[in-house]
Amino acid sequence: MDGFSDFVKAVWDDSNISGSSSFVVAKKLNLLKYKLKVCNRDVFGHLDTKLGDLIEKVKVLDAKEQLQSLSQAERFQRLKVKKEISLVR
Repeated sequence: MDGFSDFVKAVWDDSNISGSSSFVVAKKLNLLKYKLKVCNRDVFGHLDTKLGDLIEKVKVLDAKEQLQSLSQAERFQRLKVKKEISLVR
């Protein structure tokens, strides 16, 4: 994810927790874990569902190509979807 290290640094630096060093580290790690889960859900969504949808798009375009030739836009769309699949996997 672009800006991941900045995200982690911001969460770590913005949390004002006081106590012993081990307590502060433990609380910051818990906060970071929570924020990463929220970020993952918001940015990436449900990857299994997304991957299934992308694979289905490629299958539809492949099936269409068996019946007729694809337009340039459809070939480009298939390439774009395949690239996105490689990023999701």
